[in-house]
Order: sequence, then C-alpha cells, then structure tokens
Amino acid sequence: MKALLLAVLLLFIPSLAAAEISVEDAWVRMPPPVADTAAGYLTLKNSGEKDVEVVAVESSAAAKPEFHSMSMHDGMMHMMKMDKVVVPAHGELRFETGGNHLMLTELTGTLNAGDHVMMTITFSDGSSVMVHAEVRDMRSQDSGGYDDHGGSHGEHHGH
Repeated sequence: MKALLLAVLLLFIPSLAAAEISVEDAWVRMPPPVADTAAGYLTLKNSGEKDVEVVAVESSAAAKPEFHSMSMHDGMMHMMKMDKVVVPAHGELRFETGGNHLMLTELTGTLNAGDHVMMTITFSDGSSVMVHAEVRDMRSQDSGGYDDHGGSHGEHHGH
C-alpha cells in the first residue's frame, strides 16, 4: 500500500513544480476568401515561479503556425517571426490586433466565422496548453482592411 501511495505522489510532484500556464481571449480573424494565412490573438498567463518559453505551436488548421512580432522601421510596419517567445513568471504575454500575433500560415482549409481552430502550445517545462480559438468575422468592425492579417479557453496539460 505504501508503494502505491508513493507511486501516486511521484506522478503529481512534477506537475506541482511546473508553471501554471493558462490562455485567455483566444480568437482568429476570418481571412479573406483567397488568403492562405490568418492571424490569431490570445493572452498567455504564467502563474508559476519561473519564466516559461514557448517551444512549439501546432494546429491542424495551418501547416506553419508561428508567433510574429510587429515593429516600425523607416516609417513602415514590418512583421517578423519571433525567435523567442517567453511568458514571464507571475506575468502575461499578449498577442493583440495591431501588434504581436499568432500567424497561421499555409491554412489547410477555409476558416469561416463561428468555426473553432484547435491549437496546442508546448512550453520549455514540458507542459502544453490546448487552445480553442473562435474564428471571428471582423469586417463589419474594421475599417474594411486587414492591416494586421486578419471567446476561448485554454486547458493546461503538464507532461
């Protein structure tokens, strides 16, 4: 009986040490009909004691999902793949319209308003978060453009 109790406790110890990552406000902008990319937005929150780096993002909706930064150079806005994405300890990292965002490149199908994009974000501590992002048609709320390309919840899964 003691051996069983010890085995059960050992299963939970690694998850107690892992950062607690959660996702809020994840959504994807419905792309124009001819586009093969879409932008996603979300907030990653880390309630743990250590910074945690994103090491992978996967989705069946896109062949190459990746985080991108936006910056101004010589009066022009430029987008670049982020080399390092770190969620600070006891902090958050926001990906918002007009700024840093999740780029879904090489879409595998059409994304329509009301659809849900499923993603898995994996972190350096071995944990992962499953993300359900609703596709939203923002054309009626925008000025008609897709200048930054373009309700949810996340569940934490430690490994």
